[in-house]
Amino acid sequence: MERQSGRKALVHRVKGNFVVEENIGDVQWPQQCAVCGGPAETTDCLHLQSTFKALGKIDVDVDGIPYCRECFPKAHKGKVLERVRTVLAFVLGIPLGLYLIVLSMQQRSSGSKFVWIGMIMVLALAAGFGLSWLIVDFPIRTLFRRQFAKPVDAWLIQENKSDNREGISVVISIPNEDYAAAFAGLNGA
Repeated sequence: MERQSGRKALVHRVKGNFVVEENIGDVQWPQQCAVCGGPAETTDCLHLQSTFKALGKIDVDVDGIPYCRECFPKAHKGKVLERVRTVLAFVLGIPLGLYLIVLSMQQRSSGSKFVWIGMIMVLALAAGFGLSWLIVDFPIRTLFRRQFAKPVDAWLIQENKSDNREGISVVISIPNEDYAAAFAGLNGA
């Protein structure tokens, strides 16, 4: 996913997100704040790093995400809040799952224990995410709504690309629908 000058970024839209298959460095960002739509005054860079079994360690930078000076700190606070919520979800979900597994093992026959363990853990983690939203995200965003903004986010995926090659793509999530529409227009998505 290195920058190859002279080539346009290959971007398509999937379920509300944008998938950049090639040339992430050539993605064009509308020159307005990604949160409020006001004039762009500063930019952000997301550094993505993942290790894939077949491809090894991959590092990608998503540069040039524009924000106004007022929304930039709000977007960073939003990222921190999402991390806190995710950590809390695991802190709540894993012990809940282990507790439920112990309870179910006392009542089940040995034949289907492995399947039940997996299902119980998945349900417990989902409950942990729900509880963390209820405990952290909902009250904080309700009480301090003007201090947090949903930021542009990105992550790496391994997929079969449109030309049937297997490789790594960048998924970009843009919460502001108007900004997402402008992004789609600039990048032919």
